[in-house]
Amino acid sequence: MDTPPADHMPADHAPAAPLPADHQANANSIWDERYEKGEHVGSKPVIEADPVDFTQHKFLYQHAIAKPMTGSLDGWSVDTIAKRWFSPPPAKVLAIGSGMAFLEEYLVQNDYAGHVTAYEMSRTAIEGARARVADKPYADRLDLRTGDVLAESLPTAAYDAVFVQAAIHHFDRIEDMYALMHRVLKLGGLLWFDEYVGPDHHMYEPEVLAIMDELNDCLDEKYRWDCLVDHTRTMVPRPSLEFMMGHDPSEGVHASRILPLTYQWFDVVHRQDYGGAIMRPFFTGILRNFDWDDPKDRSIARLVIATEQLLTKQGVLPNYHTAVVGRRLDQPRAPLSEAEARRINYSDWPGLQPAAPAMPPPAPPPRRGGLRAFLRGG
Repeated sequence: MDTPPADHMPADHAPAAPLPADHQANANSIWDERYEKGEHVGSKPVIEADPVDFTQHKFLYQHAIAKPMTGSLDGWSVDTIAKRWFSPPPAKVLAIGSGMAFLEEYLVQNDYAGHVTAYEMSRTAIEGARARVADKPYADRLDLRTGDVLAESLPTAAYDAVFVQAAIHHFDRIEDMYALMHRVLKLGGLLWFDEYVGPDHHMYEPEVLAIMDELNDCLDEKYRWDCLVDHTRTMVPRPSLEFMMGHDPSEGVHASRILPLTYQWFDVVHRQDYGGAIMRPFFTGILRNFDWDDPKDRSIARLVIATEQLLTKQGVLPNYHTAVVGRRLDQPRAPLSEAEARRINYSDWPGLQPAAPAMPPPAPPPRRGGLRAFLRGG
């Protein structure tokens, strides 16, 4: 439902507190139920007409993610990254938060990995994954385990790569998890992840919400019908922190810390940001109003995509999603200072710039006042 913006802490301020034990248990129960009912996008390869996740709609995925990341509407970043960084294929891969292990299966099936040991907290998900791959010729190259990887006493320097797909933003003990991923990797081993790196618990920045609200005002009423709450929305939904904790206490719990911790523990050799500050929240609840065979609906969607991409490129909007490959550092660096981490998920972050004799002057702060102010130049 449409509610006033929730009070929230900006992503570059103090991190969220660790989840209480009962909240963690609740999160585990929520995920088991979602996998049992087939409600989560990770419970099957594609959930058609999903009302929340725009990536499940082929047209949006192709134009907002596939083409920017691979150069082709039919490209897939998993193939692009694997061909560059998992070639030759790592012999032993540790996957964490694997869900139904569709991607882990894809890695061994296509010889991007020799063997994958995958951990997932949901027993329901792992049991389903085991049943799916049991009769496959590569089943012996997949070791699918239920449990908390932090409690497993995994051997040091045992893996050539660690693979995480959209799970780090659920890690409550995120510092312990980074220490583990660093410890289990061999010298020069790789960490590969694709993640949400926006505000903790999806408490979006006011300036981002303002831009989305102005875009929402541009839509005809028929496109603003929100099927999740059965009414025409007048602004983009603002889920409260209380709602998010009930929906899934682990969702985005320390998402804003993912990039700073990655640069602390790993040498980032590949980083491909792909926006998401508008796309995911903006289309939530209204996706079913669009007919992807209708040229008019496709044009409207592409204008929204172009708006996000242009504002992200100019440093007005942050990136909420990124794909990263990092090489294990012999010794982790000191934690990034607040100044060093500021704007780490913006396209103008100095750490993204190639080395040069002289650095350009720092970019101005993001313009406030929403989309119209940006288009006016102030």
